[in-house]
Amino acid sequence: MNKIIKTFGLLILILVGHVAFGQKQEKIYYDKEWKGCSQSKAEFYRIATFDANGKPLGKVTDYFITGEVQSNIEGAFFIDRNNDENSKWFGKSVGFYKSGKKQFEMMHDQEGNTTSHQIWFENGNLQLDAKYKNGALDGIYTTYHENGKVKFKSQYADGKPTDKWSIDCDEFGKCQKVFFDGFSTTDNFNEWPLLNKDNCESKIIEDKGLRMETTSDRGFVQLIHVPLDIEENFSIETIINHETGEENSGEGLIYGFKDWDNYFYFTISANGYFKIGAKTEGLNLEFVKWQKTDYINQNTDRNLIKINKVKDKVYYSINGQVVGSEDFYAFRGNNMGFQIMSGKKRVLFERILVRQDTEGSDMISKFSSSTWKGNGTGFMIDAKGYIVTNYHVVEDATEIEVDLIQNGQKNSYKAKIISSDKQNDLAVIKIDDPKFKPYPKLPYNFKTQISDVGTNVFALGYPMANIMGDEIKFTDGKISSKTGFQGDITTYQVSVPVQPGNSGGPLFDYDGNVVGVVNAKIMKADNVSYAIKTSYAKNLIDVLPETLILPTDNSLATKPLTEKIKTLSDYVVLIKIR
Repeated sequence: MNKIIKTFGLLILILVGHVAFGQKQEKIYYDKEWKGCSQSKAEFYRIATFDANGKPLGKVTDYFITGEVQSNIEGAFFIDRNNDENSKWFGKSVGFYKSGKKQFEMMHDQEGNTTSHQIWFENGNLQLDAKYKNGALDGIYTTYHENGKVKFKSQYADGKPTDKWSIDCDEFGKCQKVFFDGFSTTDNFNEWPLLNKDNCESKIIEDKGLRMETTSDRGFVQLIHVPLDIEENFSIETIINHETGEENSGEGLIYGFKDWDNYFYFTISANGYFKIGAKTEGLNLEFVKWQKTDYINQNTDRNLIKINKVKDKVYYSINGQVVGSEDFYAFRGNNMGFQIMSGKKRVLFERILVRQDTEGSDMISKFSSSTWKGNGTGFMIDAKGYIVTNYHVVEDATEIEVDLIQNGQKNSYKAKIISSDKQNDLAVIKIDDPKFKPYPKLPYNFKTQISDVGTNVFALGYPMANIMGDEIKFTDGKISSKTGFQGDITTYQVSVPVQPGNSGGPLFDYDGNVVGVVNAKIMKADNVSYAIKTSYAKNLIDVLPETLILPTDNSLATKPLTEKIKTLSDYVVLIKIR
């Protein structure tokens, strides 16, 4: 017998040795810039496991050099020991301050692209909230001041701004609309009318500016449309880099342009002169004729010129020094940009920045109204993309989008209402998007029998996603009664905490059965919630034009709760409406 036991033990050791063969755990040291370094210079260290080929395995944990956890990372495709900027991750990464408070959270898809990024101040207030698609900004990008007020807000689609204007606010809530083009790429998303002619050329130099060059004495302009409200204060500025050519002719800003009979200008020359003027109904107005100033950096040095409209006055400055002011005259047009007045030269305009005073709440609501105005929760009832939710979640929707996890990646899909039951506050929607690929099956059971009082249940959903974030939330409790508010037989009373946004989400028992549809609209008392019985959802499903295959899988019954939640979360969707 002892021989058998020894042989069996040896076999186990051999098997374990084979499983671990080639695996190696490493401690990697990084400096404060996350560049690889020695232990003596390190600010952080990383614990990661690699296979025999150097491929990372499993979770990765980063630590402050003093031992506190700095981040937990779900997994890595590649870890760069010399420069962590080049490392490539997948799944969720969560970072922490030394105090243990959450600092950031990032999601990466199965190709390593970032899909979402949030950063928090140590006081718990959000600092940054950004969404990405295929690694490019997609959706509303927002930063915040430490006191919780919006700092900057802009909207993107596929990495490009969807609106000329962003908003920029101070800590007291005073906001300005901002238009900015720093020419960081050659994409020309602001549609500058670039030229390539015999005597003039304009082109975007990536990360440098818009270069204008003339080979004749005739000048030319580059204009785009930026709509200003001339009743409000505004400013326009650019940085001019005179690279080469004639220095005694003008280059600068042109604005309020309607046509060549109606426009304003502010120009400087590389030999130290400036000129301010306009043309109105064909009449030349020279507010300041060519005038010498010491404020101009001469020859090929860079110069910042700026126009500030404040109430009924306009102020003109060069490198921060006011050189002139005039009464404000109303524009006839809203085109603006850069001008070479005359002379053979090459000039780089490094940026254009326009600011317009506005009420912060008005501008912020502009972004809100152009995006999703509400959200709720739903869950899959058929692998082809059919979803149950509450009627009140989608009743006013003109457009519906659902966010869900497939193959570890968050995706957004268009959806449409298939059928609804206003009386019982139920609706069935269907993903209506060619990008959606049906699931092989749904790994839970749609139970229509009445559950007993005292049954342990839990809800999964997206409560108050605009405030609490779009990570799924778990709450649990018990079925308190087989009838709801004022004896309503269509609902259960439950002790599961729910909030707005939970509406339409599933109520599961601990065997993985869907037993109800959460209804956060009915909130009559503290610590009391309600869920519509699945039998009433089944009645709605039975009258649909297409026969659905409801889930009947009981495999979750024996799984630990954490595994149940992880599995079920992929089939619970965030519903967004316009």
